[in-house]
Amino acid sequence: MIALLKQYKLIAAGAALALAFGAGMVVRGWWATATISELNAEHAAYREAISREHAQKLVVLAGEQKAIQQRLSALDQQRYGELRHAQQEIDRLSAAVADGSRRLSVRTSCPAAAGSVSAATGAGRLDDGSQRADIHEEDARRIVAITGGADACAVKLTALQEWAREVTKGN
Repeated sequence: MIALLKQYKLIAAGAALALAFGAGMVVRGWWATATISELNAEHAAYREAISREHAQKLVVLAGEQKAIQQRLSALDQQRYGELRHAQQEIDRLSAAVADGSRRLSVRTSCPAAAGSVSAATGAGRLDDGSQRADIHEEDARRIVAITGGADACAVKLTALQEWAREVTKGN
């Protein structure tokens, strides 16, 4: 009987040990669950703070982008008006040269007018006193086209430079 009693004590001690171990595991599980829940809550709060911060930055960037687009639109309208005006002037001047109502001329220096050429060579000289010579009509048209193209390019280049300054402002 003593042997049997020892066996029951040993079984009871084992059961108590198993019960204590099981209870410890349950408590440890509760603690782990609480810790994990706390960490999840902290992580969710951190993610929400980052999301709010990014949303605020996006709102600021969207406002800046809208302001840049408005300034660029105003510049485009201004430069387009200048380009349209320059093209109208080119067309007007080209038409005037083509119909003969406008002549292009250049200043000349005539040695005969200054008295450095003898009067004997006067048959082929330009000595009407105006010291201006008209440019041939076809050459005048080419000059108008070239200078008109240069004017248009100058307006376009100015517009491009202003656009680049506006876009890179603050960088």
